[in-house]
Amino acid sequence: MFKYLIILLVFISCNSNKSPEGVLKGFIEKRLNNEIKVDDLEDYLTGSLLEEYTQALTDDPKKLNEMSKYEKSRLSIVYKNCSGDECSITYSVSYDDEATDGKAKQDVSISVKKIALIIKKDDKWLISDISDVKSFYEFKESEVR
Repeated sequence: MFKYLIILLVFISCNSNKSPEGVLKGFIEKRLNNEIKVDDLEDYLTGSLLEEYTQALTDDPKKLNEMSKYEKSRLSIVYKNCSGDECSITYSVSYDDEATDGKAKQDVSISVKKIALIIKKDDKWLISDISDVKSFYEFKESEVR
């Protein structure tokens, strides 16, 4: 029983906003669940990324929550490289959508790979940059609708 408690505590601490992965997962999950608000951004972002996202959310509140329309969105951490107070995390967000050419629709699985630079500032991990690496599109075999 004691082992399970220790494992649970380690799991919770690794996935909280006090770890680089926890901050990233928390931010992405809020975006996927249409819950990100301007007031939340300072808990996750810093620097020019904070300014950029604050402006985008102020201009159009739905802009940063555009992924909430995809019901089966998945986040996975691909690679993590930490050195001191800086971490680089490569992650992937995958979801299903429909592609259309104006006449027909086809189901497509989309996976977007990104790199987040996360820094420790005032004993708190914050995302300072996010860059796109690659997008994958896999068209599913199905009848043309």
